[in-house]
Amino acid sequence: MRATLLLLAATLAMAILTVAGCGQEGAGQKSGHKSDAEGRPTSKAKHDQPKKPKPGKAEVAKKPSQDQHQQHKSGPKPEPERGPKRGPKPEAKPAPSNIPGLTPQDVYLNLENKGFKCSEPELMGPEDDVRWTCERHEAKGEYMVEINSKDANSVRLLKAWVISHEPARTDALAEDFLGYVARVPYEEAQPDEAKEWVEQSVGRKASAEFGGVSYTLGTKAGRRFLELQKLEG
Repeated sequence: MRATLLLLAATLAMAILTVAGCGQEGAGQKSGHKSDAEGRPTSKAKHDQPKKPKPGKAEVAKKPSQDQHQQHKSGPKPEPERGPKRGPKPEAKPAPSNIPGLTPQDVYLNLENKGFKCSEPELMGPEDDVRWTCERHEAKGEYMVEINSKDANSVRLLKAWVISHEPARTDALAEDFLGYVARVPYEEAQPDEAKEWVEQSVGRKASAEFGGVSYTLGTKAGRRFLELQKLEG
């Protein structure tokens, strides 16, 4: 009986030891599974991670092409230089030349004989043109003549004008004095025809040609003028 009890006690002790050993091994396996679980992300953790954005159409469009990249490296291409637009060239006006055969002395000596006071020759402008001025003042009006030349022995432009103190008599004074100036002597001059044309045309703008010399009449309030010049071409 005693021996039977001892055997049962020994068997029970072995069973307890066996059960205890199995419990420790299971705990160790659970601990190992837990550490592996902590090291690897679960499927839920993968879903929670931020995704890298895929390039959209707008970003693809912003990507420079090969030509743009090359242009960026070499800098913008310079635009071709454009000069100012040129319009049609204006027609060149004929240049004045000397009135053939006419000298300043032919003009101012005759005027001095009629009571005009004439100045000494003056140098005018950047090209040093020569100018003489003759004047006479009366109660009825003023008379003036200007002689322009390149030298002391030629005339390029002859201009005469009348300023009337009585506007109603302006044309009458101009016919007399400008008709006299129209008769200046030069080669192939037509003094009678020129004088007659001036007397008939005073008071309006008009032009004519006598012996290759251009005659121009002009008018302003209270004054009349006549220009003589030889035009080239």
